[in-house]
Amino acid sequence: MQRYSLLVIRLLVGLVFLVSAVGKLIDSGYVNYALVRLLSTKFYWLIEYAAALVIAISMVELIIALLLLWGKKLQWALAAAFLLLIGFSGVMGYFYWQGMSVASCGCFGAFGIGGGLEFSLLKNLALLVLVISAFLLGERKM
Repeated sequence: MQRYSLLVIRLLVGLVFLVSAVGKLIDSGYVNYALVRLLSTKFYWLIEYAAALVIAISMVELIIALLLLWGKKLQWALAAAFLLLIGFSGVMGYFYWQGMSVASCGCFGAFGIGGGLEFSLLKNLALLVLVISAFLLGERKM
């Protein structure tokens, strides 16, 4: 049961990261606006590196997705996914607490589904629970 649970979780999280990475590589416009441009109102230097930052994030997500789907370096991939989700949630949480109105985080780029900050934060919370569960299941498997 643990083995199949770990398989399902890593495939699900891996697919989410894959869709997110590919969607942002196809169309990074909204994530560029939602995360980088709005955040650059506080950290102005980010505006210069917006495109490179979005591409770098997409590539990290793609590597995490491939490792999760392939089942290699699982603990590393889960730790990286956890850190990325915490980082994204921190930025979105900052926007939320500042009272900013954002229609979508742009997390999925061209495949975006909208939903606002609250939905994005709940989605990230669910993904964090899955990542932590997979990490714990992977530890028990060893």
